[in-house]
Amino acid sequence: MSAALLEVSNINTLYGRSHILHDLSFRLDKGESMSLMGRNGMGKTTTLKSILGIVPPRSGHVYFCGEDISKVPTWKRMRLGIAYVPENRGIFHNLTVKEHLQMAARPNSDDQTSWDYDRVLETFPRLQERLSNLGTELSGGEQQMLAIGRALVTNPSLMILDEATEGLAPLIRRDIWSVIATIRESGISTIVVDKNIKALRKLCDRHLVLVKGRVHFDGCSEELDKSQEKVEAALSL
Repeated sequence: MSAALLEVSNINTLYGRSHILHDLSFRLDKGESMSLMGRNGMGKTTTLKSILGIVPPRSGHVYFCGEDISKVPTWKRMRLGIAYVPENRGIFHNLTVKEHLQMAARPNSDDQTSWDYDRVLETFPRLQERLSNLGTELSGGEQQMLAIGRALVTNPSLMILDEATEGLAPLIRRDIWSVIATIRESGISTIVVDKNIKALRKLCDRHLVLVKGRVHFDGCSEELDKSQEKVEAALSL
């Protein structure tokens, strides 16, 4: 088996005395796309924050490109090639669309297709029309486009999207799913949190379902189909 791009090994994450993640383990290979599903409160966002070091696990290890990054601060993890699109999008109120994209840009150091300022604007024509607008002057859908675009210009090896289409209009959701497919095709590995199991099944190579901070299901789309009853029960669909 080839070395994983990302490996999470037996992590336990707590908020005070509340034990959220219990010996959580999984791996993500280079170029692979993985969905992360579960009901609210099952540990999805905590998993992402544990990977990023925003909420350091109490025990266990996180490896990226074979390196143990468990003690590495969040900003250094991002510099290693991890990009994060948080649920709240993290848009700065005092920066324009153009400034968001320019300040985040970093050159591509891998063999994947490069994402630069011009390519992001080609991918999101709406942002081209809003370059001088402050981030908070955008609609929710435009803010999500900007958050994804800002992540892309860092040319990451791994992009993490929390609630990728939550609260967006149907047409905007369709556009976001199309862009995530393009990201995958460009060679960037992805972890996508969303509630649309149908879209995730089509888009992702593997699927991880959490129940109370533990892995309830981990398998490919074909295995997901075979375990539909088990997964739907866990998601309460």
